[in-house]
Amino acid sequence: MMSDALKFFRVRPCLLLASFAWAGCAAAWAGTLEGTAAYRERVALPPDAVFEAVLQDVSKADAPAELLGRTEIDPAGQLPFRFQIAYDDAAVRPGRRYVVRATVRHQGQVLFTTDRAYPVLQGAANAPLTLRLVSTGRRPSQPALSEARPALTGMFAYMADAATISLCADAQRLPVAMELDYKALEAAYLKERTQPGQELLVSLEGEIAPRASMEPNQPPRLSLVVERFINVWPRESCGNPQVESPLRGTYWKLVRLGETPVRVAEKQPEPHLILANLDLRISGSGGCNGLRGSFELDGDKLRFRGVASTRMACLAGMEQEQRFLKSMEKAQRYRISGSHLDMLDAAGTAIARFEAVALR
Repeated sequence: MMSDALKFFRVRPCLLLASFAWAGCAAAWAGTLEGTAAYRERVALPPDAVFEAVLQDVSKADAPAELLGRTEIDPAGQLPFRFQIAYDDAAVRPGRRYVVRATVRHQGQVLFTTDRAYPVLQGAANAPLTLRLVSTGRRPSQPALSEARPALTGMFAYMADAATISLCADAQRLPVAMELDYKALEAAYLKERTQPGQELLVSLEGEIAPRASMEPNQPPRLSLVVERFINVWPRESCGNPQVESPLRGTYWKLVRLGETPVRVAEKQPEPHLILANLDLRISGSGGCNGLRGSFELDGDKLRFRGVASTRMACLAGMEQEQRFLKSMEKAQRYRISGSHLDMLDAAGTAIARFEAVALR
């Protein structure tokens, strides 16, 4: 027989997805929405910053969103933000749309915000809750955050006087504001693209801030503002950041040597490496000559031994091939992040980067 205590609860399935977890096991008269939120930048918040999350009913397109619940964390503390929103369970009705939004404020000014609504409840397909940096308008002498922002990467495209970027961190597509260092980005992109509208990986320093919409009578849109353009990486993509490719048995194409993009000469093989599964042998190409050798592996320590190449002479790419071979001699460790493999020297500096490709 069910106890009196259990009669007060309606059991629902609890869903855990990536870094975002919704708790659906709640009392019949009151629900509790639990979650975590984070932002990408490696910065520390002011000690008196405040985190807020709200649960809203957005079912009516022609009416303001209805607030079902809200919560504050004051002070916000540091990442990740773990929050709970209490709401009236009886107010949740079948067929309606419910979303969660979040912000981080400092002295009334928004520092971070979600730039889209995250569907929740009633079987919605949840996604990680990501906060984006918002322009604060502070003078350089009055920083709200304690460190500089790290570089951003994303797939950039320009066509018909419109520029967009899909950020590697979460695949969110944003318009790119044509200001500050944008012209340098556009010029480098146009030089590298092979067809109109082609997406190319770029790296830059910037922020996400509201900018006027290109469409008339529309409110401002969150856009990427390019503060400093870094580089275009024409043979590289975001890859799959959710699943790490195995070191061995993967076709690793070479995409960078230090901070220089790798080129492939016409009618020549692309530089690549394959670390065998069954023995400690490597095979590959330097872009002209075939490569053979062995490797030693101990945890994240990786060293190449006895690497030899054929002795062909090619019209292009010979200098790049020699740089590739020298980087293999210097390799001491490796690091895999999603679809990317970095070879590191003794100081921990990335001297070569590869991207995983289906084994050929």
